[in-house]
Amino acid sequence: MRRDARAVGGRSLAALWMTLIPSMPAPAAPATAEVDAAPCEACHGARGEGMAAAHIPRLAGQSAEYLRKQLDDYARGARDNAVMSNFAKALSERQRIEFAARYAAMSAPYLPQSAPLGPKGMARGHQLAYQGDESKRAPACNGCHGPDGIGVAHAAPYLAGQSAQYLAAALKAFRRGTRKNDAGELMRSVVQHLDDADVAAVSGYFASIDSSTH
Repeated sequence: MRRDARAVGGRSLAALWMTLIPSMPAPAAPATAEVDAAPCEACHGARGEGMAAAHIPRLAGQSAEYLRKQLDDYARGARDNAVMSNFAKALSERQRIEFAARYAAMSAPYLPQSAPLGPKGMARGHQLAYQGDESKRAPACNGCHGPDGIGVAHAAPYLAGQSAQYLAAALKAFRRGTRKNDAGELMRSVVQHLDDADVAAVSGYFASIDSSTH
C-alpha cells in the first residue's frame, strides 16, 4: 500500500515538474549573457573598450538603461546596423537586460587617441562642449551629456573617452538621418547646425578626456 502511495506521489511530482519546465530557464545550452559574450567581445573588446579604427564604441561603464535601449532599438529596427540588428533580434528581452547590465558593470582603461587634435581644434571642441555656438544655434553638448561629457544617468550616454572616429561617425549619421533613434529628434536637430570641422573638433575633444578619472 505504501509502495502504491509512493508511486502515485512520484507520478504527481513528475506531472508537477513537467508543468513547471516550460517556465523555467533551461540548464546550460540556451544562450545567456555569460555564455554568449564572445560575439560582443569580438568587436567591443573583452572589457568593453571598443575598437576605434572600426568606429565601434566603448560600452564599459555606459549606463544599463542606455545600453538596453540601444539593443531594444536594434531589435525592433529603430536603429539600423546589419550586425547589431541581427544579434539583438536573436536575444530575448531578459538577455538584452543581462547584456546591458554586464557591460554597465565593466571598467576599461582609457585608450589615448592616435591622432589628437591641435590647439585650435581643442579650443573649438571645448567651446562646443561647454558653451555651444549661439551664432549657429548649437547648444552646449554638456547641457545634456553632463560636465566633460561624463553622461547623465537615465538621460544621456557618456561621450568622454569614446573614440573620435566613433563619435564623428555617430554625429554624421544623425545629420544624414540614417540614425534616428534619438528622443524628440534632439541630436538630429543639433547636429544639423554643425559642419564637418565642428564635428571633428567636438569629437576629438571628448575623445581626449580620460574617462577613467570620472
